Amino acid sequence: MTVSEVMIRQATPAEIPLLRDIFLEAIETLTAGQYSAVERAAWMTGADDIEGFHARMAARQPFVALKGGRIAGYSDLQPDGLIDHFFVAPFAAGRGVGRAMLEQIERLATAKGLTEIHAHISLTAEPFFLRNGFVIVERGKVERAGVVLKNALMRKVLVGS
Repeated sequence: MTVSEVMIRQATPAEIPLLRDIFLEAIETLTAGQYSAVERAAWMTGADDIEGFHARMAARQPFVALKGGRIAGYSDLQPDGLIDHFFVAPFAAGRGVGRAMLEQIERLATAKGLTEIHAHISLTAEPFFLRNGFVIVERGKVERAGVVLKNALMRKVLVGS
């Protein structure tokens, strides 16, 4: 699938380690305006167990977004409509990758007969999701490595579902 020069396809097993790199780079670089260095470091502990991270990603069956031949982001859609991971590589931020991934998620959700999608969204990503039809269901907090991080549960009702 190609959307505005972004190609979307299922991630291959060999690409799963690259998703960990994007996860870490996106948190370290793109969330610095909303989360402190301590908060970002705590969030990134989710990738400390490399084998565990790879196993979780493989189980989530992510897809990748490619721009200029490079993996520029990745995401997934779980059976209940949860978007568990949604990360754009710093080099591709603001270049249509997130929009292309969200369009893919909506296509997948519609094909699966889902009437809504939802995610626990970082403060950094919240404006993007709001611009794309999501609403805040509730403000939340998650604890990582003993540090509390603010987020929001957001939902989008799919039109025509």
